[in-house]
Amino acid sequence: MSFKNKLFFSLIIATQSTLVFAQGHGSSPYSSIGIGETASETVAAQDMMGGAGVSFTNSFYVNHLNPALMVKNRSIGFNKYVSLNIGMTGSYKTIAQGNQITDNFGLNMNNFSFVFPIKNKWAMGFSMRPYTVSDYVSTKTIDFVGSSESKVEEIRNQGGLSRVAFTNSFEIVKGLYFGVDGQYNFGYISRDTSSNMEGFSTYQRYSSRTNLHGASARTGLAYQQKINKKWKLNFGTMYQLGNTLKGDQIRTYSLLSDNGSGPAYVQLPDTLNISNVSSGIPSSYKVGLSLEKTYNWIFAADYGKTLWTGVNQFDPNANNTMQDATEMNFGMEWMPNSSSSKYLNQAFYRFGYKQVQTPYVINGNRVLDNSLSLGISLPLGKVPGYVDLAVMVGRRGKNSGGQIQENYTKISMNVSLMSVWFNKQRID
Repeated sequence: MSFKNKLFFSLIIATQSTLVFAQGHGSSPYSSIGIGETASETVAAQDMMGGAGVSFTNSFYVNHLNPALMVKNRSIGFNKYVSLNIGMTGSYKTIAQGNQITDNFGLNMNNFSFVFPIKNKWAMGFSMRPYTVSDYVSTKTIDFVGSSESKVEEIRNQGGLSRVAFTNSFEIVKGLYFGVDGQYNFGYISRDTSSNMEGFSTYQRYSSRTNLHGASARTGLAYQQKINKKWKLNFGTMYQLGNTLKGDQIRTYSLLSDNGSGPAYVQLPDTLNISNVSSGIPSSYKVGLSLEKTYNWIFAADYGKTLWTGVNQFDPNANNTMQDATEMNFGMEWMPNSSSSKYLNQAFYRFGYKQVQTPYVINGNRVLDNSLSLGISLPLGKVPGYVDLAVMVGRRGKNSGGQIQENYTKISMNVSLMSVWFNKQRID
């Protein structure tokens, strides 16, 4: 299959998968707060390195952490290379609260990006990915005082926001890069609360659906300095602008019955209220340093902060629960021998660690998230490109103090393809 046919096929997949971006990464109670849990902007090659990557990149994957790096290595000699990346992520979690333990699994497409060089020092890119994810179902039984009767209540949270971005990236002077993203965010958050008397087949449901949309922007800067003939020092920084998304919220009431053959309406949904709403999205920044021996070694460290404090969300519970979040990322990359003809010598091997102070504060205590990661990037043989496979194992929260503990194993996979981009013939 030619690269053009692969691109066309991938565009169809991406178009059909736009709504999939907003589906779950595996159920999480923390995703039920506000606009949902913020999805990672990393691709599999960066997931392996604990999420580090704001200061470095290579030509075989698209760096979503820093728009300045999108132009780097897109032109080699007289050749200009276009890059197509598609990624998926899966997550298996066990969730513990008190004596109750549940598990779940989620799988979805998490990035689609296409980058093409305009000139030697100018590249453009287009990407689609999830921005937030809301996916959690909770059930509780409420006993009535002085009675043997009880009520079963189920709260179901679904949806999320997707983000489409258009990027321009430039090499200002040798080793100095600048980039900017224009972004559009859209999606919905739904919450259904169903309740019925235990033993009865009829139940009532209150539903709300909040539709949000709006623009945002991000800028980045990167610099590379040679230390000696083999080693380079990289610096990178990114700043994401916050904004306010606009939309509407629809609240409805319905009555349903389930006699074992599936739910059926006894009373069709009745609209209770339609209102205009707004919800803020936070600003954030990241800085990073890395030591690089090209296509051999990289040692990297990043620090980032997301400024949730003061961001007014449509969900009052989020305003009382979320504060500024911080993240530290550490990673290492190794390629044995890029000039070797042996297959595994041209693979990338990566390892990393991530420590996050999440924005969630429960009963005055911060919810923490720590994880280890590793992975491998395998060349596609005659086709220029790589298949990246990352595994992350970690824990978020603790089973005490009103928090909920999540033990998770995440798998991230990315396929990247490269091809020469509209080269003109040169005649000596």
